[in-house]
Amino acid sequence: MECHQYFRLNGPPFQAASPRGAIYFSPTHLQALATLESGLSGDLIGLTLLTGEAGTGKTTLIYSLLQRDYKRVRIAHIDDPRLSFPEMMQLVLAQLNLYSAGSAKLDYLNTLEHLLELHGKEERIAIVIDESQLLSDEVLEELRLLWNRGQSKGGYLRLILVGQPELAERLKKPELRALNQRISTRGVLKALTFEQANLYVECKLSAQGGKCSTVFERGALGHLLRRSDGLPRKINVLCHSAMMAAFTAGERRVSVRTARKIAAEFKESVGVANRDLASRRLAMRALAGGGAAIAALVLFNLVYPNFRSGWALNHTASFDGAIEPTIPIKNVAGLKITVAPSVAGQRGSDIGSNGATAMLPHPMKLPSSSTAAGGPTLPSAPAAIAKPAAASQVSSVPATPAADVSNEVGIRKTQIIVKRGDTLEQIALRYLGSKAKISELIKANPQLSDINQLNVGQLIYLP
Repeated sequence: MECHQYFRLNGPPFQAASPRGAIYFSPTHLQALATLESGLSGDLIGLTLLTGEAGTGKTTLIYSLLQRDYKRVRIAHIDDPRLSFPEMMQLVLAQLNLYSAGSAKLDYLNTLEHLLELHGKEERIAIVIDESQLLSDEVLEELRLLWNRGQSKGGYLRLILVGQPELAERLKKPELRALNQRISTRGVLKALTFEQANLYVECKLSAQGGKCSTVFERGALGHLLRRSDGLPRKINVLCHSAMMAAFTAGERRVSVRTARKIAAEFKESVGVANRDLASRRLAMRALAGGGAAIAALVLFNLVYPNFRSGWALNHTASFDGAIEPTIPIKNVAGLKITVAPSVAGQRGSDIGSNGATAMLPHPMKLPSSSTAAGGPTLPSAPAAIAKPAAASQVSSVPATPAADVSNEVGIRKTQIIVKRGDTLEQIALRYLGSKAKISELIKANPQLSDINQLNVGQLIYLP
């Protein structure tokens, strides 16, 4: 028996976005859908842009758009923004059932241009590109030129860009201003309110023949929704995980206890509103700086007096493409930690939930001689550490003169440590003075596997 059958449902209710999935249209989703549909209208004078945070339901709206019957509009959908422009054109022609005589970019353009010439006055061809924030500047410029060609043939070509908020900021770059000026319709898809999130779950369950009261105990769903940030994707994950846990435990409905457990596990693994986890990671990385950063450890012990000793953090950072070895540090105040010599980059990082702050030194690099057998030794802090009020005694650390530290280290590339809620866009604004410099930030951090999702405690280099 599968989980959905256990709860007497016709199918899995909380699947990822798909063309056949049930859609809940909240007010913000209806507005976003209207933005997409306006991109197909005959009186549009520019491009269409729809942005929204990851997980808000942009792809679901695209599927809804594709399923609707627009009699005089033919729509091509690109869901892989990493394709080159010729590959995109090849995909567009295939979806429009067009055949190109050649395989060069010019052949594809001529084929599409010929179709535009054959179209009637009221007919339209629309190209919808999902995850557009991942498009390169070169492809964005190619799309602008393609749109220009479409306008020269009577304005029958429509271009709709759908992506995350950083796309709108990227378009403010000077080199993309020509494209940005051509966007005439803009929409923003927002997160659901708590009430809308409840209706979303009810809609998903109703589509499979169920309802909230038969699947969740009273109060259980609220614990899950409060961890979702109003994002449908997170709601799906939380509700599905809770149902699986209840199924495994043999519960007739998802209990409040199970919901709390799933919400707590999700908080730890995904970091949703996890201030404690952010403080832990910031405190651990503060140790890599030595000197005044030891104060971070003191504050950490105050905030987490019962935190298990022996917890270790292994972090490896890179400078200019070189991977640096991790440095073992002896137990300090009962913690065993492993850090990299390059993780020493933030001033004024928030440590702990009590608002206390530790000032961290500038980025440092250990001399090459420190990589001898047995591992390098990180310079330690002064022995005298003031004991905060009502705090337990912290064992002193052998002192090393500050002058020795300054003689052994050199300034390297500026670094910062990601805090909860940070995005590359916000970091670019905060440290580089403009959100438009996000591209420089991306180039300076080739180690990022996903530029749209930063992890608390992650190291970011500033250009």
